[in-house]
Amino acid sequence: MPVDNVLKLYSKTIESKFLHYGFWNDPRKIKLEDFSLNEIKNAQKRYIQNLTSYIPNEVKLILDVGCGIGGNALFLINQGYNVETLSPDDYQKMVIEDTFNGSVPFYHTKFESFNSNKQYDLILQSESACYIKINKGFKKAFEIIKPGGYLLASDYFVYNDDNSESPHLKASHKLDNYLSSAAKNGFEVISKFDQTEHTMPTLDYAKYFLDRFINPILEYGKYSASKNFPKLFYLVNKSIANKIEAKKRQLELIDSIEFKRYRKYMIYLFKKKHV
Repeated sequence: MPVDNVLKLYSKTIESKFLHYGFWNDPRKIKLEDFSLNEIKNAQKRYIQNLTSYIPNEVKLILDVGCGIGGNALFLINQGYNVETLSPDDYQKMVIEDTFNGSVPFYHTKFESFNSNKQYDLILQSESACYIKINKGFKKAFEIIKPGGYLLASDYFVYNDDNSESPHLKASHKLDNYLSSAAKNGFEVISKFDQTEHTMPTLDYAKYFLDRFINPILEYGKYSASKNFPKLFYLVNKSIANKIEAKKRQLELIDSIEFKRYRKYMIYLFKKKHV
């Protein structure tokens, strides 16, 4: 299975066991110039603390789908839950096995292809719902969740599709389609929370860091290269100009204003209906 190199880079740079967004209780009080890596790590802890507050009291056995590098699983285990993990990613498989040394079951597969003889009290999908095909995902969840059990999903969804070329319209499920499929496949929403505003400082700081440090360095590098190696700079710049423009468009993904124009970052607790 392939490696998600973006998530791998994120884990290496932040040096955190969590790969998800952070959660800020009061985003209005944040000063980006005062940010530190510890602040981001603390926000990631608040994220999982807030998310797991939605887990019903009777839940004991959890399947962490799209488990990343084990931060959520470890947190849940420390809270007394029995946890199993799943991911198709090779790098995540290696880290999970190294972290837990076989003490936590790991399934190296896509969720839609997962086969199990057991049923779970709750399936957790923390920023992994967008990787799972909607209908196949809910069908599989219904199959392996106990009657009356739960699916807890935390992810960003498209609520406003204006048919533009915005990258925010890609790699996310349409919210209406997602909720419609949940109902069709035997799940009802029993709790929800719009955490968009509480997670946006993650993007705001990424954009701040890019504008404050990365872009000035790149601009100086371009100036220096054009001055000292003008012919080579011209040829290289010409050959990669289109790729650079495409990458610039991708930077919209760290623009919180653009994010909120198209997406909502939601928590949904679904309950499997009795049939």
